[in-house]
Amino acid sequence: YATWTQIFPYTDRLNYVSPLLNNVGYALAVEKLLGIERKIPERAQFIRVMVGEISRITDHMTCLAANAMEMGAFTVYFYFIKAREWLWELLEELTGARLTHSYVRIGGVAADLTDDFCARLRGLLPKIRKSMADGAALLLNNRIFRDRMDGIAIITREDAIAWGLTGPMGRSAGLAYDVRKDHPYLVYDRFDFEIPVGTNGDSYDRYLIRLEEIRQSIRIVQQAVDQMPDEGPILPERMPRALRPAPGEIYMRCEDPRGEYGVYI
Repeated sequence: YATWTQIFPYTDRLNYVSPLLNNVGYALAVEKLLGIERKIPERAQFIRVMVGEISRITDHMTCLAANAMEMGAFTVYFYFIKAREWLWELLEELTGARLTHSYVRIGGVAADLTDDFCARLRGLLPKIRKSMADGAALLLNNRIFRDRMDGIAIITREDAIAWGLTGPMGRSAGLAYDVRKDHPYLVYDRFDFEIPVGTNGDSYDRYLIRLEEIRQSIRIVQQAVDQMPDEGPILPERMPRALRPAPGEIYMRCEDPRGEYGVYI
């Protein structure tokens, strides 16, 4: 009984720490169903990439912080959570919500960036790098941390394929698959970034991969800020109020912090 737009709050709740990427994936699916993928304004595409990569950073920081905390490394936890809070505060100002943003819309986004969004984001990225480096340095050669991560929960390449593992789980086993590279969407084909891949498939590889993915997301965000049009629409000019796609079915995917996030309609 819900409209296509009214589904966005449900997608927020699929992953509380990176809801904007779930917003984006769902929107891409409905847009594909409607056949309006090429009508998404360029500025809206850049905004989606920026908020999505910010969400990827906050998701990985939450994971790494909890990972460290559960081994007793509370100092590391605070380094990562502090940096995550800076970004959540920025997203809260943009969307009006701390976690469940419901910010994306079919065809674009709900509102344009705040006047100082890009300037504040530029200022935060070096601070986030520093906080991340400080936290990571405490764990890199920590004997307790390494003993509990090296060689633990090994996933082989064959297992990853058989189990359909993607994201850091699959990449830790040597699968260099990332939807942003293998099935580009939005404006990801315009950015220079790398996909980190592990060799051992263990917990320590997954830790390192998430760290490096944060660095790569920062690269993407910086490029998006530099390349984004200074102005322009954030929704198609002629968007029907009632979205009534023809009968049919589609599958759309995007790269979530956990791997391939697919929407089937």
